[in-house]
Amino acid sequence: MHTVKAVILDLDGTLLDTESMVLDVTRSVLQKYGHKITAEVQKSAIGRKPLDAWQATIDQLHMQNVTAQQLFDESENYLKSRWQDARLMPGAARLLWHLHSHGIPLALATSTPRATFERKMSGKAAQALTAVFQTTKCGDEVEHGKPAPDCFRATAKKMGVAAEECLVIEDAPSGVQAATAAGMRVVVVPSLRDLEAYPKPDPDCSSGCCAVLPSLFDFRPELYGLPPFEDAICGEVVPIQPPWRIKGTVVKGFGRGSRELGIPTANLDSESLQSALAETVSGVYCGWASIGKSPEVYKTAMSIGWNPYYKNEEKTAEPWLLHDFDRDFYGEELRVLVSGYIRPEANFSSLEALIARIHKDADVTREALEYKNMAQLKNDPFLRAQ
Repeated sequence: MHTVKAVILDLDGTLLDTESMVLDVTRSVLQKYGHKITAEVQKSAIGRKPLDAWQATIDQLHMQNVTAQQLFDESENYLKSRWQDARLMPGAARLLWHLHSHGIPLALATSTPRATFERKMSGKAAQALTAVFQTTKCGDEVEHGKPAPDCFRATAKKMGVAAEECLVIEDAPSGVQAATAAGMRVVVVPSLRDLEAYPKPDPDCSSGCCAVLPSLFDFRPELYGLPPFEDAICGEVVPIQPPWRIKGTVVKGFGRGSRELGIPTANLDSESLQSALAETVSGVYCGWASIGKSPEVYKTAMSIGWNPYYKNEEKTAEPWLLHDFDRDFYGEELRVLVSGYIRPEANFSSLEALIARIHKDADVTREALEYKNMAQLKNDPFLRAQ
């Protein structure tokens, strides 16, 4: 197998959390025409050039008397003032700066038109990363957009690297198809929950999908002959810099935390979480939490996601404050400073296995938060009652 000499990354949904913005705007535009976005629409449109995405939407929904250009113009009017607010995907900055600091050539290959790309990269978070890329190739700079291989082939040619020496990181099925057609290996970090939309990974393939990862936090550079990360705490906890700040009102949840698990997790109201969770991935995390007007700060393990064991339909955040409380705190504000990633969500064969893993997560949390850089976050002003 060829040594990886360059890494090419997609932008939207891979490095920048723009796709939650796009979905919101798409819903608004389609609603005007009496339509709703469906899983099939999302699957067919994601990762494509904007005009191609809108045409795929029209075809899927059998829309009449409207063109892709009209829908694009309407959506762009909503989006152009919001692109600069796009946040980095979790783990993106860590991965890019790590590879860049070790001299690994990096490039972007995106379906986004150049003018829109510049707006997306004008935000403070994205702008800080522009220096790491050797080259960028935009959707309007090639003849055929993804799933055609043009953008990846053009990027590799400009970098002077053979296709088989490139590793691509993508989130969309169309991007995976494009990179595969270009003769490159692809690590997939899906933006769709339906994993059936992606090919089965083959770690030994010479081209195509070689891995499907829950998040960029789970990328292991050494598997591809690249320098390994050296920042893990306790051998497994990935530090999150800057830490995430999530707050919301404690509400009654599913009732299973105490009843079935013997673990009194809190539940945050979904409305407060909607914007905060857009920048996170599902998984199990550690950090610090405070409640209401109390000055106390507690070590906290927290799951974010759909909980495969219980097959949740809605994304939730369930913090477990590692302290014995003698009262409930429904209706009070809960502030959580998320400072470390422990592991991805997982399904379990039994309730006992789930409980054992949750208790292990708590042990990992207690140990990780004793490290100096993690321990000092206990004094972060965000955790103080306002």
